Amino acid sequence: MTETIPDTFIKSAVGSLKRGRKVRRRLPDGGLLHIDRPLPFLVLFRHPAGKPDYATADFVKAEASYIIAKEEQTTELATLIKEITSAMSAKFGAFMILELFAAPSAAPDVPLFQVLGPEEALPATVNVLRQELEQIKIENVPVTVAISSNEPLLTGPLHLLSEDELKQMSCLMLGLELKPVYLNTATGNAYPLLLRTLRTHLSNAIKKAVFDFVRVQTTHHPTHFQALGRRAVVPAVWRIDKKLAAISDQFQFLMLVTPVNASEAWEQFCKSKFSKAPTFHYRLMPVDTDLLKRKLYNIPLEKVEDPTLGFLFRDKRHELDKMLTMLSDRNTPDFLYSSLQLFGGVDEQLLKVAEGILAALPEPEAKGDIPLIPVEEFAALAEQEIAFLKNQDATMQSGVEIRKDIVGLLVSKGKLYIGTDAQIPRDRAEALIQHEVGTHVLTYFNGKAQPLQQLYVGVPGYEELQEGLAVLSEYLVGGLNHDRLRLLAARVVAVHHLTKGCHFTDNFWRLKEEYKFDDDTAFDITMRVHRGGGLTKDAVYLRGLVHLLQHLKDGGELEPLLIGKIRQDYIPIVQELIYRRVLRPIPIKPRYLLDPAIQPKLDQLKTGITVFNLI
Repeated sequence: MTETIPDTFIKSAVGSLKRGRKVRRRLPDGGLLHIDRPLPFLVLFRHPAGKPDYATADFVKAEASYIIAKEEQTTELATLIKEITSAMSAKFGAFMILELFAAPSAAPDVPLFQVLGPEEALPATVNVLRQELEQIKIENVPVTVAISSNEPLLTGPLHLLSEDELKQMSCLMLGLELKPVYLNTATGNAYPLLLRTLRTHLSNAIKKAVFDFVRVQTTHHPTHFQALGRRAVVPAVWRIDKKLAAISDQFQFLMLVTPVNASEAWEQFCKSKFSKAPTFHYRLMPVDTDLLKRKLYNIPLEKVEDPTLGFLFRDKRHELDKMLTMLSDRNTPDFLYSSLQLFGGVDEQLLKVAEGILAALPEPEAKGDIPLIPVEEFAALAEQEIAFLKNQDATMQSGVEIRKDIVGLLVSKGKLYIGTDAQIPRDRAEALIQHEVGTHVLTYFNGKAQPLQQLYVGVPGYEELQEGLAVLSEYLVGGLNHDRLRLLAARVVAVHHLTKGCHFTDNFWRLKEEYKFDDDTAFDITMRVHRGGGLTKDAVYLRGLVHLLQHLKDGGELEPLLIGKIRQDYIPIVQELIYRRVLRPIPIKPRYLLDPAIQPKLDQLKTGITVFNLI
């Protein structure tokens, strides 16, 4: 027997809304009322009598204001919805209800979407919804949209509000019938990937239709359709975010795939007269990768109702899976295959850019002619830059450490590590400070300032944009010289030949003889590319710079990219979460964005220049 919805429940829920509070309460018999702030709309789903439809119910969970109930509760549900509508219509001047339900069959002649609206005067909102639904593209699923009368919603046996009641409360009542292509007709089980994809598309279409209604008919004026999305994040999201970050924090990937015997390996390579690849040694593995994978896949991502956050978490799980696979395959041929999946390879266009740079720029100067800055002095400069950033955010806890087991410079978990043997040209010191501190350290702590921990541990594929930003910062402070660009181009060429089966010694000799790099620079590039069994990450520096320049040419801004460790195609996701106030404005800005003297350079970048224009 179905439980009824008590009057006390209705009064309490509506009272909370009138006081401007969010409402998230379980309805009797397993339903749910979720309104995360007073809003002028409501999305509704009712389980058919005696036949729960959990797959279709999932569609409404993407919205900021929804009810999931049962058809058997129609009488009490009508009272609840009437009270909510009355209160919110009084607050905003109008209200909109959209009820979702599944079509009784998935026959070929049934449209994928059927919109039910008023017959006498088709509202503009219906046209917006139809247009947005028609634009949905899903592989192997024909998208068809039909429009019919909403009369069954007003007079049928399951009607909630009469036409007169709707008019009195300035309420628009729409229906949306879905063809259940996301269900296996034989078993009744959902196709999870299709359900997830359709849910994301449908959620955007609903928000855009609601946005059209709200901005014309109500006193509520959101800045963007995404601002109508969920702000209240259920506790399961924070638990899952924390668990993913905890797994990511248990290992330092770059340190674990960086040799600890670089100096000894160089001496060994020299003794063989560059004819035999050296043996590299790595840090002991601090984790059991199999056990960590078990923990990773025990995280219940299916509990995340929000499609955007669900996508972000699944994406991160996939990346952590690949990283753990790479660590377990370290120093084996399989390491390279996972690296290609995680960091990508070198496409033809990027290779042309890299080879063009190497052909256009002169050979580097001999290292003996370049003044170097002592490691201790460079560390002091880095500490000064960290202090500059701390002035903007006193909670920032960073530092600099000089270590023997580090090659060159490395930022890990917001801290800068400097190798004791690092050779840093004095004229490149400021550029490297902005690269390491002004980008890598800064974005780590900007991400730390966000409620979502994924923004500091790094979303999947964040390295490309990170390194693009870091290299561009070198250019903005006047430190991106010919030698640096040749180095980035050489890394791309070395990665390309690695993926074609080139051995360590062959890659070294190509850099030395064809591209005229000195012995230890050629060795350093080759070691970085071949470490662990073949790491393609070094191609992301130049690729990231190329893509970032295109982003600026297309009218994009730099500042939003510094919110944390994100990748470029995450920009719409980040912007959506900012609109929804799930994310906050960035607390720390790099020195170059605060320096008026650098503004002309930024303006020039927006006119559309290529990597070759930088030199």
